[in-house]
Amino acid sequence: MQKPSMISSSSIINSASRYSQYLVVRRRCHQSPCSISVRFPSSISKIGRNLSRWTTTSSSSNSANSQSQAAAAADLTSSSDHHQPPLLGRIALVSCTTALATPAFPALGFLYAVLRVTVPDANARKLMEGRWGTLLSFTTWTLLPNLYHGAVTSLILPCAVSNALVAGCAYGALDVISGGPKGNNAALLQKPWITGAGVGASVGFIAPNHVYGPVMEYTWGLEGVTKSMGYVMSFPFATEVSVVTGAVAGMILHPLLYYPVNGINGVHWGFPLAAVISALYLVYFGRQESGLPVPEGSYIDPSKLDMVDSILRYNNSSGEIETYSLKSEKFIGSVEKCLQGRAIAESSRSYSSAGNKVVFDDRLLAFVYNYWYVKTATRYPDHVISNIPSKSSLQSKQASILHTDASVAAILHKNDLKAIQSAIDDVEDKSDGKKDSSADLKSLQELNIALELLMLLHQASKIEDTVLQKHYLDEIPKLEKFIRLKSPTMVLYTNDEEYKGESVESQLKNASWKGTNLQGAMEKWHHVQEESYKSWRNRALLATSVVATIGCSLLLSR
Repeated sequence: MQKPSMISSSSIINSASRYSQYLVVRRRCHQSPCSISVRFPSSISKIGRNLSRWTTTSSSSNSANSQSQAAAAADLTSSSDHHQPPLLGRIALVSCTTALATPAFPALGFLYAVLRVTVPDANARKLMEGRWGTLLSFTTWTLLPNLYHGAVTSLILPCAVSNALVAGCAYGALDVISGGPKGNNAALLQKPWITGAGVGASVGFIAPNHVYGPVMEYTWGLEGVTKSMGYVMSFPFATEVSVVTGAVAGMILHPLLYYPVNGINGVHWGFPLAAVISALYLVYFGRQESGLPVPEGSYIDPSKLDMVDSILRYNNSSGEIETYSLKSEKFIGSVEKCLQGRAIAESSRSYSSAGNKVVFDDRLLAFVYNYWYVKTATRYPDHVISNIPSKSSLQSKQASILHTDASVAAILHKNDLKAIQSAIDDVEDKSDGKKDSSADLKSLQELNIALELLMLLHQASKIEDTVLQKHYLDEIPKLEKFIRLKSPTMVLYTNDEEYKGESVESQLKNASWKGTNLQGAMEKWHHVQEESYKSWRNRALLATSVVATIGCSLLLSR
């Protein structure tokens, strides 16, 4: 295409005017019924053709430029959308960062309060000479770390939520007014003494006076906190300290938030927000010591209630001594869990006996009960733990079930009697430092023989065999008497259970035990009876001989 020659603007206007007159006359000639022949100079036609060609070329060039500019703007917008957060994302960044920094606000307030008191007073200024470094060191290395301790942050959590709400609203209003970080009035957002100090001062004034109370009442269920906060803020300099602390904190946080709010090239805007939210969770919820501060023993975590009401048992499935929960009626872990549960129970018993106090399974209720409202126990009786077992009752139940477990283990694992007895001795030593003398190896063997025969006969009693019942079933009362004499606390049958699965019958049934050698078991039982008879006979002969000797000595002495 031939490039049009450059012409002046005035010539373009004149040529356009003459060319338009030519077009009007030509249109009239076509519409008129008579033929009118008009001849124009050839220069007009040439100018018209050049003007048309120039207009077409110019419009196509402008169209191409517009398309390239639109594509560049689209690429810029797309790139900006990835690393610059939207309005809600910016508000979330400001709110979360404010909540994360809230535990540090009392430290700033403490420093300002000291300055507020000492600077106007000449004597106080003189007293503080040379001590400002110590004060700053105490605030930085002692006060600030303790404010970020898990229990303290849990206490500060309602204040952090309140500060986040007010900061988000204040910043959102400024952001909308300024048109965003790249709006017409974006300079407002870039000045820390306007945005940072303004938002911070708003938080320092509005949150303590109007938001802390309702949020605490909602979070903790405390009544009258709003009124109490109003009383606290009525103290001299309280509002001043709060506002100045907020303004200073806002100016400190403003440069830290500048790049996340405006966007970081190559970084999606969601990453800074995710990092702040993760830090929030770690500070307020993610640590083991997190939670409202309560007196020791006043609160038991619901997940540890099974350990509190637990004993040690011999688990015949694993062949180990394990912790058994009387509450859930199942094995819950190793021996250490039972020892930990006993320590928790002892702490709660000491706390409740000190002043007839109540133990809760909810930390918030325990906090409110101990520091705010003593009638919390009557309002929430379902969260009161009133049946903490005594140490003696747990030891008694443990001894009873442990000997039952040992007898069952002796039936199921006849070759492990020494190992079973050793394990039982270790448990008894850990429990009370005493060893049950009746639980020696010989007693365990005799008890095992009688118990095995009793369970075999109990199984056989369910079979309708007249001969069997005639010859063997009359031994059942003798066996029961012998077993109860040897181990009075042993639970034999399912119907006698206090806790599910503790009896000998249930444990053997769960282990799918099937005794077959009834005749052999009966012979062993008769041998035990003979040995028992010989033992009693020898004791009787010994006692008789001792009495006879003493009698003869008395007669001879006369």
